[in-house]
Amino acid sequence: MICTVHQPNYLPYLGFFEKAFKSDVFILYDTTQFKKNDWQNRNKICVSGGWQWISLPVLHDFGQKINEVKIKDPKKSLSKNWRSLQVTYSRSPYFKQFAPAYEEIFSSEIELLTELNCRIITKTAEHLGIKSKFIRSSELPLINTTSTQALIDLTKLVDADTYISGGEGINYLDMGLWNSTGLKIMFQKYHHPQYTQFNNSEFQPYMNILDLLFNCGNNSLEILTKGQEY
Repeated sequence: MICTVHQPNYLPYLGFFEKAFKSDVFILYDTTQFKKNDWQNRNKICVSGGWQWISLPVLHDFGQKINEVKIKDPKKSLSKNWRSLQVTYSRSPYFKQFAPAYEEIFSSEIELLTELNCRIITKTAEHLGIKSKFIRSSELPLINTTSTQALIDLTKLVDADTYISGGEGINYLDMGLWNSTGLKIMFQKYHHPQYTQFNNSEFQPYMNILDLLFNCGNNSLEILTKGQEY
């Protein structure tokens, strides 16, 4: 069984979902520390002539876990972010097909960042046709370890024998510790595929996943898996 562990990012990019496609179980690591100005509450949207950030204001204290972080003024913030997505992508080829599901999420009474992100991730995986089982780490037995040991412990908790790491994992994981467990490990080397972006003649890579979905519809999974290499 193959497992991936990753923070529940906000509107993640294609490579995030490529790892989900390759995994039997995807652990949304919401019990790790929240990182300010990281991908957990912001991402990139493609605009005419380039890209810009879409950010969700949050209330947090240093050291808080992701699942403890609240959205600042949720109704206003979610409405503003959805409006930004509408303005940016309403003329894209597949916006009308997929937008209602996301409009429902952004219109919901959601206070916690992790709840929003997890709902977006699982809904997008459903649209893409990804069959991986998503589990929040907060739903698993509590672990008190960090770093490499935490990833080992989480992998074992779901009875996986293989773990998919991001490509940079080779630089920060304690491979001696990992190899001592007998668990297998795969390192993702993601080569970002190109696709037609309706509002940009020069391709903008590393956009949020809705950029692909709204532009390419039911072909999105085939496109995002073109970048896979292990």
